[in-house]
Amino acid sequence: MICYDKLFELMKAQGKNTTHIRAEKIISQDTLGKMRKGTGIIDEGRDPNNILPDGKQAKKMRITAVDTKSIESLCTWLNCQPSDIMEVIPNTWENADRLCEILDCTKEELSKRVPMEEAE
Repeated sequence: MICYDKLFELMKAQGKNTTHIRAEKIISQDTLGKMRKGTGIIDEGRDPNNILPDGKQAKKMRITAVDTKSIESLCTWLNCQPSDIMEVIPNTWENADRLCEILDCTKEELSKRVPMEEAE
């Protein structure tokens, strides 16, 4: 997964916050939400293209991602490099404790939140 905790720490150090992001239209609200959660995780949402017989929207599972244009916009705004705002944490069982801490979940729940792999 990609963790964006460094982004929020850098923003705080520069006296900036998410209100500034919205007001200056740096990135979308949806992208900001993904960054708060982390990306590369399994996200459950509603599928507007799949209506069930009872009229409700079916659930849709997807792995969240942030496009490079959003990363570029943030780095330009903060005058930094991508490594200053994000950290890659491989989805391996060796990193399970760290992933669980970030995602606030148990090891049993982890594979439902991120696609786990064995380290090579």
